[in-house]
Amino acid sequence: MTDICEIRVYDPQLNWIGVCATAESMRFERELYGAGAFEIHVRPEKSGAIELATPGNFIIINGDPAWSGIIRSFSVIESRGQAEFAIWGESCAGILKQRVVVPPTQAQDAAALGWDKITGSAKAVMKHYVSLQAVEPYDPVRAFPLLRIEENQNRGQSFSWQARYSILLDELSDIGKYAGMGFAVTAHVGEKQLAFETVLGNDRSKNQDIVSPVSFNMEYQNLADYTYTEDYSNYRTTAYAGGDGKDENRPVIILDGDISGILRFETFIDCSNAKNTAELQALGWQKLSEMAAAKNVEASALPKAYIFGQDYFLGDLVTLYISRLGLNISARVTSAVEIWERQSGHKTEIRFGEKLPNIFTTSLKKEVIL
Repeated sequence: MTDICEIRVYDPQLNWIGVCATAESMRFERELYGAGAFEIHVRPEKSGAIELATPGNFIIINGDPAWSGIIRSFSVIESRGQAEFAIWGESCAGILKQRVVVPPTQAQDAAALGWDKITGSAKAVMKHYVSLQAVEPYDPVRAFPLLRIEENQNRGQSFSWQARYSILLDELSDIGKYAGMGFAVTAHVGEKQLAFETVLGNDRSKNQDIVSPVSFNMEYQNLADYTYTEDYSNYRTTAYAGGDGKDENRPVIILDGDISGILRFETFIDCSNAKNTAELQALGWQKLSEMAAAKNVEASALPKAYIFGQDYFLGDLVTLYISRLGLNISARVTSAVEIWERQSGHKTEIRFGEKLPNIFTTSLKKEVIL
């Protein structure tokens, strides 16, 4: 990104209606596993301000489809003769919040049994739900006319998934975190279309020698600051997954049962919608994966040696060294925030993945891929 922040505004049909290049501030966050948010502050008299203060309109930053979003709300703030519009929105993936996963009826799919089920690669699973719930649903009134799905290359691990009446965006987020694959919706105004695509980053850590590695270190002076956090409040290692049935007739399997002693954290997972052992195991692992330790690094990246969008991208694995802990890790880029301030200029903030190495069971000097 450049120090210039040009915000182009489009109506809900992606027709151009205005441009704003004089915002007081702009903050736009992209998320690997969801819809990032943006916030804009602009004087009401500036060009494009009225168009920005219109929920439902789309924006694109500096003509880049990757930094496109939809306006959701705004406020007018006036004090002591000074007025300002505050505009909030989310990336284009936010439209997926507007749909729930409606399972097919028995007439539409006799094997569904009240669930929308799919087995395939991570990419195929994600695109199945977007297609059936938002692009080509059984009920055509649920379709987004502008939305298309990029070509499927069947990338990622293969697994089974099932869902019913959950928010589509939340379901895709769960799938992405489970499979290690992100997703995005981008605006392409020349074609007047929104494109859903999956995001599988490259390994740019020091653990490989195929591409030039990307490393972050306070000593390299390419990090302005960072915050490292670990949260074990929802951490579980071992699960008893219960399937369909009652009392002694209910099947129960153990997942990761060989973990012992103080390192063992048990839970029970209700998988009563699983109709056979394969579904019980798949659903159990999915739910257990959501109980991993939440570990995050938030950092302000400095454009020294590596520039986001040129040398590394959302979804990539990079190497991060936390000298205070002696922790050398391969961490996935899960969020990128571009910030423009009229007074202080432009900067980039990066957040790294949720599943970092467990420092209680892993050598602090050992590099581990998420």
